[in-house]
Amino acid sequence: MFVLTFIARSKHADLAALESRLDQLHPAVAFTQTYPDELQGAFATSEDSLAAALLGARQASFWVGIGVGELAQPRFAAALGAVSTPECSGPALSLSRSAVEQAQTGAPPRGICLHAAGDSAVRADRVTGLLRLLYRVAAARTEAEWRVLDLIVPGVRGQQKAVAAALGISSQAVSKTLVRAYWHEELASRALLAELIDELNRAPQGTHQRPRR
Repeated sequence: MFVLTFIARSKHADLAALESRLDQLHPAVAFTQTYPDELQGAFATSEDSLAAALLGARQASFWVGIGVGELAQPRFAAALGAVSTPECSGPALSLSRSAVEQAQTGAPPRGICLHAAGDSAVRADRVTGLLRLLYRVAAARTEAEWRVLDLIVPGVRGQQKAVAAALGISSQAVSKTLVRAYWHEELASRALLAELIDELNRAPQGTHQRPRR
């Protein structure tokens, strides 16, 4: 399981808007406001987790922590579809917490971190390096670029004309926006990143502690 924790980087960060976008990705555990400046939830797939993490990078509005590992859900609440992370237990929760705390450190701050348990800890740090590149790409995008990207569905051909019509701009402007926003590069790297994160999730869950920095 993949637990994500988002912490607002400023008082201007819109938690409600982020929660709405996260809900559209159909999380395995719905995102809830666990602190006044924080949202937390979980996904069952690395692809959705990665897409969600990059939503937090929008205009560098949130610190993002991803915890990879086991997550136990209360059976009755899960059956009703009403479970939230405060009702859950498991290492993925503490790993997500340590990851988001580390995301706030560094010079410049990391922005995003991924943590895994046991022998996977070092490999998780290496995956974090790739995540940081994507985070910075997403954080640098303008709101005008995001208006285009919000309407683009990855993997669907021939949609640029429809996006252009919806926004009242030319197809050429849409194409230039995708190039300027490094959208094609992001898509090309997402598949490999998702595979790497999946490998961490499939690795045996050990009891080794993460190395201290």
